[in-house]
Amino acid sequence: MALGGTALAVYLSLQQPAPPRTSTADTARPQRPATESPAPIDERDVAALAPRRVKVTADRGALVELAWSLPGRARDYPVVVQRSPVQAGEQPITALDQGATSARLAGLDPGTGYCFLVGVPLRISEDSTVAWSKPACIRGAKARPTHR
Repeated sequence: MALGGTALAVYLSLQQPAPPRTSTADTARPQRPATESPAPIDERDVAALAPRRVKVTADRGALVELAWSLPGRARDYPVVVQRSPVQAGEQPITALDQGATSARLAGLDPGTGYCFLVGVPLRISEDSTVAWSKPACIRGAKARPTHR
């Protein structure tokens, strides 16, 4: 699972733009042939899988601990954490195991404010679908507005 999670993190980190978004894709139905567009998924379905109550449970400067809850069906998917800002060469996405409800993120700048989003990747493709949480910010950071 770690190798697959690393590949997922690298793929997601290369996606532009970095702000969280939801797209319309369906993971509940069987995959269609590549020549057909995937069937749209209702944004309510994506929102129903988004992690809830994301909280920073410890801020130790270079190390931050996060915790959240997952809706029942979301426990069947891997989880990712996106942090902002990131320095050049850093990965903004940390891949976690399926159903994860906490994370420890190290290597942060103790003097910088950060915002964290927790996501459940539903489809990984050119138009990835990730059910994102609301942001949790520390040290005076402000979340960027999202356009859905």
